[in-house]
Amino acid sequence: MKDKIYQTVTECRICYSKDLSQIIDLGSQPPANSLYKKNEPVPDNVPLVLKICNTCLTVQLGEDVSPEYLFNEYLWVTGTSKGAEEYSLDFCSRILSKFDDYEKLFVVEVASNDGTFLKKFQDNGCKVLGVDPAKNIAKIANENGVETIPDFFSTKISKKIINDNGHADIVFARNVIPHVKDIHSVIDGMYECLAVNGIGAIEFHNVQLLLRELHYDYIYHEHLFYFSLRSINNILLSKKLNIFDIDISPISGGSWVVYFSKAIKKKSKRFEEELEAINKINEIDLWKKFANDVEIHSSKLLNLVQDLNQKILGYGASARSSTLLNFAGINNKQIDSIIDKNTLKVGLNTAGSNIPIISFENGIKIMNQYNYILLLAWNFQTEIVSELRSLGFKGKFIVPLPGEPKII
Repeated sequence: MKDKIYQTVTECRICYSKDLSQIIDLGSQPPANSLYKKNEPVPDNVPLVLKICNTCLTVQLGEDVSPEYLFNEYLWVTGTSKGAEEYSLDFCSRILSKFDDYEKLFVVEVASNDGTFLKKFQDNGCKVLGVDPAKNIAKIANENGVETIPDFFSTKISKKIINDNGHADIVFARNVIPHVKDIHSVIDGMYECLAVNGIGAIEFHNVQLLLRELHYDYIYHEHLFYFSLRSINNILLSKKLNIFDIDISPISGGSWVVYFSKAIKKKSKRFEEELEAINKINEIDLWKKFANDVEIHSSKLLNLVQDLNQKILGYGASARSSTLLNFAGINNKQIDSIIDKNTLKVGLNTAGSNIPIISFENGIKIMNQYNYILLLAWNFQTEIVSELRSLGFKGKFIVPLPGEPKII
């Protein structure tokens, strides 16, 4: 008998309150990146239930999947996304602009993936160090000249970094804090690692966009938390870290970047205004409306695909597409295959929907056999549509999100 890969939580991961309410049950689904070969056993299902803590208002999942199961071998490689590569330059320049002199700064990234973002700091004369638990991805980073520790970031790792290198001038974590089961250890580690006059940054999906534009495909087992500016501010304040500014990121269809420090700095007008706007929102009522809208949206998407009455092609076997497909009930009966540029995914099947993933090169050869491409990586719509049009695709695109599913 296989070991159970998940546990149901009974208390808030942030404040430990047992007062949790269910927002929406997205059904039992395999973890999004549980891609598998055709002749392998299908991955286990895990409940995908979104809850809210009525004490601290942190939105979170009702189950913990083993971090080792999720992250020891990872399939997302940052450098495969043109959008992420371009944004890495902007992200680097924004942080470095907050220093008078940034040469020889020591920069640490939590969950640094293949080192794409650290490389930009390295190119600006900074000493860099990454920490990432995916041994296969950390190996890529090290081979590319970005020193990376293949482990989970924690207070223990933070102490090792300080002993070996001293405190960091910059510590940042992009799209990782929502993934972290032991979130207190990670943020405590960031606090310890950061120099007294250093600057930290955390990037996380903008939960207000999730609500407003129905980004329910962002809900999957790797994402344990769904932070608002208020809830991220609360946990950082509890760790004696002070947010002083914010930025917008294009990643994941729209994210916040918060900048913080140990020292108390003057808060930007933008941060104060956004925080005030969040404080006026009755979040529980908004989440109830969100749950109802998600049910309606997924039915519309399934009907749209079924009413075409023909096989279609997919583009982007992203983790977020897994939730979209499985909750809507779209699978290999409607989708022949999904094109993806990530060579680690090619030749595998999607989890739950069981759709073969094919290479970009093979997809280009067959795309005009189809009248429609379902744009699963809709958050990179402009980039993908432009490229496929330039390569001769003459059909139409089904764009599931944001908002109503539509055909363009």
